[in-house]
Amino acid sequence: MKTSIRLLSVLLAMTAVIGMTMFSAQAAPAKNLETILNNLKLEPVSTGNSKYDAKLASIVGTGSTYDRVLRGYTWLAKTMVYDKLSPVDTTGNYWLDIAYGPLFTQRGSCSSSSAAVYHMLRYIGLPNVLRVEGLIINRSGLVQYHMWNVVILNGRFYIVDAEVEGKVFNRQGGGNMRYLYFFSSPWAFGTTPIYFPTRILFENGSQLRHLSMRLFGLHR
Repeated sequence: MKTSIRLLSVLLAMTAVIGMTMFSAQAAPAKNLETILNNLKLEPVSTGNSKYDAKLASIVGTGSTYDRVLRGYTWLAKTMVYDKLSPVDTTGNYWLDIAYGPLFTQRGSCSSSSAAVYHMLRYIGLPNVLRVEGLIINRSGLVQYHMWNVVILNGRFYIVDAEVEGKVFNRQGGGNMRYLYFFSSPWAFGTTPIYFPTRILFENGSQLRHLSMRLFGLHR
């Protein structure tokens, strides 16, 4: 069984590297992120729930778009403790319900964290925020199921993963956050984990399959 998992890891890693080679020119320098976000035309979207809107407003605060996004991401990454059985709300909006854990109890999983990031970024006004499901391959080659966010800015894809960022932060014992997964390029060769998306999830329950093939240019 372990041999099969390792073999799958190698195959997925090879596919991801092929994709990164094809799309390496699309990776924007991180130093431009502040300028890109601050020049972005915002389209703020309320959660439709005053309790959640007030919570998000208190987390992201005021200031430039970049400052608000960074503040919200930092808060989520630092405060959330991993708990796959974190409490959920009963608003009737599933994505909002699962975001309850990270936002109100500081407990959650990759699923609830990605929902919280989605609502936070849409509340601020970023227009192209996706919630993505797929696999990640860590440094040792282990393949794991995961959910994270992808943001499209000026036609380029960026990974936003507050849940993994929080794990790294806690593992290093606090201190300065490294922001390894804050609008990072999915085609940055040599980074870990390797993200291998398979589906885009939409708030209305629909989904776009074969996402890895579309993102990495292998779809026919």
